[in-house]
Amino acid sequence: MNPLTLATRLLLLWLLLAGAATAAQRTALVLGVFPYFSPEQLATLYRPLADHLEARLGRPVRLVSAPDFATFKRRTAAGRYDILVTAPHLGRIAERRNGYRWLALTRNRSEAVFVSRRDSGIHTLGDLRGRRLALPPPLAIVHQMALETLERLGMEPQHDLRLLPRKSHDQALYAVIQGDADAAAFGLPTWRRYRAPEKRALVVIGRSASIPGFAILAHPRLGEPLLERLREALFAFPDTAEGRHFFDATALEGVRPVTHADRALLDHYLARIRAAREAGDP
Repeated sequence: MNPLTLATRLLLLWLLLAGAATAAQRTALVLGVFPYFSPEQLATLYRPLADHLEARLGRPVRLVSAPDFATFKRRTAAGRYDILVTAPHLGRIAERRNGYRWLALTRNRSEAVFVSRRDSGIHTLGDLRGRRLALPPPLAIVHQMALETLERLGMEPQHDLRLLPRKSHDQALYAVIQGDADAAAFGLPTWRRYRAPEKRALVVIGRSASIPGFAILAHPRLGEPLLERLREALFAFPDTAEGRHFFDATALEGVRPVTHADRALLDHYLARIRAAREAGDP
């Protein structure tokens, strides 16, 4: 064999491999954020996180969401997202069913916040009997937290109230503001972030027990070296100026590792969601 030809072939092979590696580095990572706000709001809120990951990883990060919770869950199962920021119970599902790897939980604790209009005559959770209650969709963990809270007060929510599921937490909030519901229950981050003048017309009438904050996971196809770089980037983010602004704007407070206790609590609410489906609840 001609030595020059062999050397040329080896050089071409090296160039191809180097080109493939460079192309992989340029391929955008898809960061999926579950749709608890409108797409426009999520794009504004989460762009600093995407920019931070781009800078730390040297790869573009494409920010996406979905029109509703069910679609987001299906796309997660289909592997459409490289990185997930999602409700904690959906993160647990992604881990158990699809092999997603935990990167972190946000440090905030969430809970279902019940609100009504100040002029509604509804002052306590007991006053909700016979009233219209707007909620995130049944797939949302806050939906189940709200129902469990009412059950502990001796109510049967499906019979004692008129439940009005909405597509997102903010839509549940808007339902009571616009008069389409007598009260609403939604996640604490939604309440903290809402600062419009209309908030003064609302009053908190109750809260549920708390759960872990948002789940941040990555698809296993990324490989352990990249997963570890992602973890390092995430845990460095709260110490940056952009990170401090992000966690203030989102009320997510920072990041921490997931624990066995977190998983056990999430499994409890997953069992409730499964039971509701089997019972045919809407």
